[in-house]
Amino acid sequence: MLPTITIGDFTIAMYGLLILIGFALGCLVSVFRSSKCGVPKEDVFYSILFGAIGVVIGGKILYILTILKPLIEHFSELIQSPENILGLLGGGFVFYGGLFGGIIGVYLYSKIYRIPFYPLIQVMIPAIPLIHAFGRLGCFCAGCCYGIPFDPPIGMMFQASPVAPHDITLFPVQLLEAGLNLILFFVLYYGISRVENKISLLGFYLICYGVIRFITEFFRYDAERGSWLIFSTSQWISLLVVPCGIILIIRQYKRYKARQNIN
Repeated sequence: MLPTITIGDFTIAMYGLLILIGFALGCLVSVFRSSKCGVPKEDVFYSILFGAIGVVIGGKILYILTILKPLIEHFSELIQSPENILGLLGGGFVFYGGLFGGIIGVYLYSKIYRIPFYPLIQVMIPAIPLIHAFGRLGCFCAGCCYGIPFDPPIGMMFQASPVAPHDITLFPVQLLEAGLNLILFFVLYYGISRVENKISLLGFYLICYGVIRFITEFFRYDAERGSWLIFSTSQWISLLVVPCGIILIIRQYKRYKARQNIN
């Protein structure tokens, strides 16, 4: 829809700009929450940097795994062109890979600097769907992660997109997921966060986003997301993260009840 904007002599990719805005807002939300959760602001800020590195690495690794077969088939062509290599390294990320990589990054920070991991991740969880919502808005502007063919007025043309097909109207699944992520952010920030000492916000997030992603994947049409049998790569991962979220919530609630009994 609007892959780039031009300001003076500069051309700015909307995807990158929106990701940057989302990341900045996510940092502000996490730092603001830190005092409420008893976590030093400095630790939140530096753990975010560790998490950001993990997001980039994890998102890229899972993306490469989803395109591994064609990558191997065309490997000789790939290495002959530096531009192709830079394109592979620069573009293409899978959210779940970034999510797991980011969590690992925060976990490593907590271990290196001997800080409890649980309070740290509790502080940061509401920021994830907020950042992700802006990322999906960036996808909408770029036309990537596009939806299935769909009739107007809901279906939209992505004529300016360098990746989406131009001859058919497509379901704006990017906007759907962006909206659902914003709702999840407000639920985590204003609702569930009030009882976060009783439940795991990470567990609650994994359950909610796992369901969201499993459903929205049915509206996706881009082949790059990868698939196996009847489901996409992200749908299979969703089927795994939902029970993981349930386990985290049960474990945290048991810890809470145990503390209550001791007191």
